[in-house]
Amino acid sequence: MGRNQWESLLCMLAQAVTNKSAIFEENGSPITKHKGFLSMKFLDYNLTVEYYRTPFIVVLGRRPITAPPQVKVIVKVDQLHWRSQQWKGANVIVFNTGHWWNRQKIAKMGCYFQEGGTVNMTMDTMEGFTRFLRTLMSWMTDNLNPQRTHVFIRTHSPIHFMNGTWDDGGVCDTITEPEKDPKKLKPESWNNQYIGNMTKEMNHGKWKVRLLNITYLTGFRKDSHPSKYREPGTSPVAPQDCSHWCLPGVPDTWNQILYAQLLSMEFRTE
Repeated sequence: MGRNQWESLLCMLAQAVTNKSAIFEENGSPITKHKGFLSMKFLDYNLTVEYYRTPFIVVLGRRPITAPPQVKVIVKVDQLHWRSQQWKGANVIVFNTGHWWNRQKIAKMGCYFQEGGTVNMTMDTMEGFTRFLRTLMSWMTDNLNPQRTHVFIRTHSPIHFMNGTWDDGGVCDTITEPEKDPKKLKPESWNNQYIGNMTKEMNHGKWKVRLLNITYLTGFRKDSHPSKYREPGTSPVAPQDCSHWCLPGVPDTWNQILYAQLLSMEFRTE
């Protein structure tokens, strides 16, 4: 979902640039499905729009040798991803949380949480998420200048699988119109409550951490997923994609909301 929003923002910004040759990936990396770091430069505006694939934002690592056999991978809830060194000094940061902090996904991965060098075999997903948010808050306080960096935390992006999950035959290709009945929307993700509490806690004094709340409006657009119409070369029997979004599409609205919030803050740079 972070990649969806990043690509949408690139396309929207590029519409205002006359000289398209002045837009390029700084390291020459192709803009294809990517597991690392991408940085698009808008040369005429001295602007970079960067994307970091850090699914948990904290460190995802290999199991310790001494860990029980059911431990396949560990999430270090007290240690931000090493890419965080590159986030310092940014004018705007949008954190995308929630999608990977999923009880079913974490259980299937054989994932357990580690804190202080010790794997905690009893820490559940909600507690791990809370510990992670505390780590993120501490990192922001220690490493960001609130006069320079505007931080947004985006809420959970709804999924719309029918008749199963993503790896159990779930589909959405038959849905061709937005939902019109609010009563039929799925319950809001539990992640959002914790994210909302964090932004309230960080919204004091010099700090103005903003909530980019996209969950409710996005819940109506069950018609806007790639479903079976995925990237070229995808096997016809591959799982449908009912979690990510077609572009142009829903993430454009997320960016319009982001832009509106920046305008309301009278955001400017030199």
